[in-house]
Amino acid sequence: MPSEFPQGASFGAAHVQRCAVIVLTLDAQHHMPALLEALSSLPQAPRRVLFVDSSSRDATVALARGAGHDVQVIAGSDFGHGRTRNEAARLCADCEYLVYLTQDACPLGRGWLARLLDPFADVQVALVYGRQLPRPSAQWPERHAREFNYPAWPQRSTLGDLPSRGVKAVFCSNSFATYRRQSLVAVGGFPEQLPMGEDMAVSLRLLQAGHARVYQPQARAVHSHHYSAAQELRRYFDIGALLAMDPELRRVHLATSSEGLKFLRGEMLGAWRHQGVGGVLGSASRALSKALGFQLGRRYQYLPAPLRRQLSMHSAFWSRA
Repeated sequence: MPSEFPQGASFGAAHVQRCAVIVLTLDAQHHMPALLEALSSLPQAPRRVLFVDSSSRDATVALARGAGHDVQVIAGSDFGHGRTRNEAARLCADCEYLVYLTQDACPLGRGWLARLLDPFADVQVALVYGRQLPRPSAQWPERHAREFNYPAWPQRSTLGDLPSRGVKAVFCSNSFATYRRQSLVAVGGFPEQLPMGEDMAVSLRLLQAGHARVYQPQARAVHSHHYSAAQELRRYFDIGALLAMDPELRRVHLATSSEGLKFLRGEMLGAWRHQGVGGVLGSASRALSKALGFQLGRRYQYLPAPLRRQLSMHSAFWSRA
């Protein structure tokens, strides 16, 4: 990566005004104060901050507009993980870099945006995603998931890393990620026919187009979830369906199927240390729910539409599919 930065500034700090920060929201009033503070505390303002709101019923839109930000309101039924982000990219056509956030991902510190942009000093880089930390109140399973997927050391991958690293070479999260807009548009934007996983699907396409993907742990945001066994079943139903719909991602996933076992071993050992027998039983229950949901998702085409909607975390997708 080139080390020549403009005098007195990093590459990222010098390019903040070339980026758009895009935040997807729905009934996000609870998250807005911290999120607006993270935006207002930046040393330099980005060219544009755009909120895309799915017809919130609370004060989300009023708070965003009151802070001076642009807001695009869409019908909740029109939301799609890929399509909504593509529409936001079209609205920010004058920006070189697109920073995507979800409402519950709160960036930390004043330099988070510059740190996300720093890796783009390497012209091969088309995608950078930041580190996600667990909520202060998070219990062990939630903390383990973040520590496993978002370590403290940086990572860079290209197409040549797929055979050895598999899905880890394309893993990323649009809750806290930045794209070089020109590269994103050149590969057709985010796939719109998937229930979720548009970030990893486009990451694979960017690598296939000769670009690089970077994990930047110096850019940090608080973002984690505690899922029950039932919620894990629904989430993994969507993951299974994603892989069934995208054969290329499925092949990449199979290259490192051992990652799931490594994750489970780490969670079970940690659950025993932190929570005893109850924690182990809880982890085992979630693991079984994940496995069942994943296998059902892989076979979604054999299930009736009402059952797909019931099993998915994104039922609106199946209403349109």
